[in-house]
This record gives sequence, C-alpha cells and structure tokens, in this order.
Amino acid sequence: MIQKIALIVMVIILITGLASSLALAKIDIGLGTHYNMALENIEISSFDKSHLSYVASVRAKVAWFMLDGSLDYRPNPGVDISLALSPRISFLVDIPGTGIYGGVGVQKTYIRWTLGTPEWSNLSYILQAGWEVGLGALSLSLDAQYESPTFSLDIDPGFITFGARIFFSL
Repeated sequence: MIQKIALIVMVIILITGLASSLALAKIDIGLGTHYNMALENIEISSFDKSHLSYVASVRAKVAWFMLDGSLDYRPNPGVDISLALSPRISFLVDIPGTGIYGGVGVQKTYIRWTLGTPEWSNLSYILQAGWEVGLGALSLSLDAQYESPTFSLDIDPGFITFGARIFFSL
C-alpha cells in the first residue's frame, strides 16, 4: 500500500515538473519535407527505394533541451502502397550558441496498402542531428536522420532521411 502511494506521489511530482517546464518552454510549429533513402536493397518491388515525404512538427524548447513531435506523410511510397504515416517523437539536445542539435527518437509507421488490410510497423528507432538557423520569428531547421531497420512489413532496409523544416514561434 505504501509503495503504491509513493509511486502515485512520484508520478504526480513528475507530471507537475513536466507541466511547469513546458509552461516555460518556447513552442514552435513546423512544416517541411523529408527525402528518404533506403540503405539496403529492398526485397519487395512495391516499395520505392527513395521517396519524398511531408512533415508537420511541434517542438518545445527548454534551455538546451528539445522535445520534437512530428507526423511524416509519405504519399504513394510504392506501387502497392497508397500512403504511409509515421508519428515520431524525438528528444534532442542543442549545443548552446551554435544551433547544432542531436538526439534520439522513436516512431511507428502506418501503411495503407492499395489492396489488403492497413497495418502498423514495429517500433523504429531514430538517430537525428541537425542545424537550426534563427530568422527572427521563424527558424530554418536542416537535419539528417537514421531510421533503424525494424519494419515488420517485409520492408527492412533502414533509411537515411534528409530534411528541411521552417518553424514558426508561438
């Protein structure tokens, strides 16, 4: 009983700390594009080795830490695939005064096949590095990401992604 109460108190303290940190955070909304390139040969012919995707993001910055949530939309990434959606969350660390950042993240990809049942991939892990340039109320973020090859959909190549996003401060 005491352990459950202690756990509940700890969770409340963590949520309160996070909420107060986010209240102090700078929040940015971003739009951009990613170019995705498979690192290995893709065994099935229906998935394009390289393709363009569109990204919408929300980024919270507190001191030199960033929490980046994004949704990657890939229209027609293959002959048999009508769309792929990848919600992603990344924890990034900014090197103060440089605009250079790096970190890790996770994502799952929703695949809608032209024929057949839509499905979700396994969890993929992301390594990310980038550079953000301030342009007044806007900022330009250029980044590169490595997506681990953990797909469960017979697509197992690993991806390198190059992206550009424009962020608007709220």
